[in-house]
Amino acid sequence: MHKVADRVYYKPAFKNINLGLVETDEGVVLVDTPMLPTQAIAWREEAERHGPIQFVLLTDHLVEHIMGALFMPGSLITHHSTMDKIRMTPKAKEHLRKRITKYDPQAADLLPENFNLPKPNLMLYDRFTAYLGERELEFLHLPGHSPNNAGLYVSDVRVLFAGHVVTNGYRPHLGLCDLSTWITTLQAIRVMEVDIIVPGQGAPMTPDELEPLIQYLEVTRERIQTMVDEGRTRDEVVSKMMGYFDEWPTDPEWRDEERNLYRQGIRRIYDRLVGRTK
Repeated sequence: MHKVADRVYYKPAFKNINLGLVETDEGVVLVDTPMLPTQAIAWREEAERHGPIQFVLLTDHLVEHIMGALFMPGSLITHHSTMDKIRMTPKAKEHLRKRITKYDPQAADLLPENFNLPKPNLMLYDRFTAYLGERELEFLHLPGHSPNNAGLYVSDVRVLFAGHVVTNGYRPHLGLCDLSTWITTLQAIRVMEVDIIVPGQGAPMTPDELEPLIQYLEVTRERIQTMVDEGRTRDEVVSKMMGYFDEWPTDPEWRDEERNLYRQGIRRIYDRLVGRTK
């Protein structure tokens, strides 16, 4: 676990997705949970050495963030629209079980027979503030990467846990995105009273270091808009945009998954630009 500021920590988990821990006089607040059960249990035990777990913020609905909440005490906090995104069919749950046990063989004995993704106890709309001891904790809606992305701002040390609306050195995942909203959110973060951002993946960074991410999203939108203006079909746009995929380095283990997410994202951006979807 790495120290970010006074009693504020982060730790990379499966796929280098960052977990967060904020210590207060009345207990601990966690940001996201590991997908793999053995990591989740180890994270819970590590967190509880800093105090009882009071809240767990899940920054979006993706299983890499929320699965470990099955093994966590405390109240779960999510954006309100996350509730509609965590329902799974039996077939989807079986697929998820196989995926988890592939990377964590012990999970076969740890996952409940008929598990369900955890439902939140507290739901966030725009923002709300909680006080634990002397520490003020502001839970924020930070849309863009996904419509339900949420973050945690620790005001006394000016640290923002941003979830996957921010990545540092990792490919921004476009599969659920709204580019215009994403850029607006990043521009808003840049002018917040923030000294350190803990991204969804990658090392902590300053607001000034957001510029390359903003530029990437703007260039992606401009490339697709240009092809839309030329009258290209969606398939043509996707085919052309795949040529830009290797602008970012990719871990060979996740290359196929990242290509699928990128392709999905290009389709989504195209549909928004031509008015097929909101």
